[in-house]
Amino acid sequence: MEEPLAQALTTVTKRYLYGISKSLLHLSIDRYHYVLVLIDAHQEALSQKGLSELLHIDKSYFVSMLDYLGEKGYIIREKNPNDRREQRIKLTLKARKDLPVIRRAIEELNNLSLRNINDADKIIFAQVLRNIQDNLLDIVPKPIS
Repeated sequence: MEEPLAQALTTVTKRYLYGISKSLLHLSIDRYHYVLVLIDAHQEALSQKGLSELLHIDKSYFVSMLDYLGEKGYIIREKNPNDRREQRIKLTLKARKDLPVIRRAIEELNNLSLRNINDADKIIFAQVLRNIQDNLLDIVPKPIS
């Protein structure tokens, strides 16, 4: 019986996330590092709802993620002055200080993950991942909760 593609991807994901957490042990957070990178990459313009949709994460679970990051001093929530129902997520100075370290850890782990893979194969790999995503576009998963 052939192994499901998801099994191989899950194994890689678990090892990758463990590697990130291990390399960032000195920070006061042990998870959700990439959420901070995304908030920064979108210049703090995304709402709480927008971020949860971008990550395909259930809103209630995402709230607990943001609660964790807020308790650790990495984010604050601000009401949108144009729509009081909407909350924007802002990074704190602590998050801004740690972001270069987080980005460097991601870059180093990406480099380790792709070590011994030539540039042409890296391009093919990225294209294959995009093709797989496109092939499964009609399958809309329930958000992670």
